Amino acid sequence: MLRNEIPELVLFFDLEWVPDARAGRLLCDAPEDATELEAMEALWKHCGANEEQPRPFVKYLYSRVVSIAFLSRKPVYRDGERAIEFTLNSLPDLPFADDDVDEAAIINRFLYILGLKRPQLVGFNSAEADMQVLIQRGIVNEVTAPNFARRPVKGFDPDDYFKRWDNEDHLDLLKLFSNGKMTPRLNDIAKLCGFPGKIDVAGDHVWELWLNRDITKIVEYNRLDVLNTYLVWLRTVYFCGKLTEEEYASEQMDFREFLEEEAAKEGGDYIARFLELWEPI
Repeated sequence: MLRNEIPELVLFFDLEWVPDARAGRLLCDAPEDATELEAMEALWKHCGANEEQPRPFVKYLYSRVVSIAFLSRKPVYRDGERAIEFTLNSLPDLPFADDDVDEAAIINRFLYILGLKRPQLVGFNSAEADMQVLIQRGIVNEVTAPNFARRPVKGFDPDDYFKRWDNEDHLDLLKLFSNGKMTPRLNDIAKLCGFPGKIDVAGDHVWELWLNRDITKIVEYNRLDVLNTYLVWLRTVYFCGKLTEEEYASEQMDFREFLEEEAAKEGGDYIARFLELWEPI
């Protein structure tokens, strides 16, 4: 199921995006003075909106990235004892006091980090969604990311984020679980595994939060999706025998301790809520 051992540096990531009002004005005849909601409505209409489905799926090209969340995992040694170190980040970072997000800047920064560090990427539906959004919107925003975009000379060589099949450099958990039929949702598999899943906010709420400029809530929601992705990955690598039972239990404890530290920080209430809903080990 998984060919390789767990790399030294793993990065779990997730994006949030909303219909791009600029695309509505440029492509869907929304007037220049249209409100952001009116321009979004023009995009939804362009994408087939009807009474039964007034908010249909909007193509990635027409979508504006408003948040990128990522969790890093790497082993460290403290006093001769092995532990797992985690770092939770987002673009924009929290606390966030502005009322707008510079899409080009956050995409550029994230792709720069990936090109510099070259971690294993892990996402959920990330090959067909998040990665495509990054590329398409990076091009729209005139981003340059040569180190991220590089590929090996030979197709079977490692370190290739863009290989379409059997790719563990960019591990899409959804592809690992499904061949395209009966695909599980992250929320469902997380909750069935005893993890919190989504809390209060769902993906179809993001555009409303954006219009209200509740960007902090979007970023918190984005970060929680990354935490769920990590926990599902952890259960998966344990299933595949990449961790012993002792290592698996130890890593869960390391992660709980990390989350407790995050919850204690200013603005960490959403992490505290996540911990409350995570069933005891």
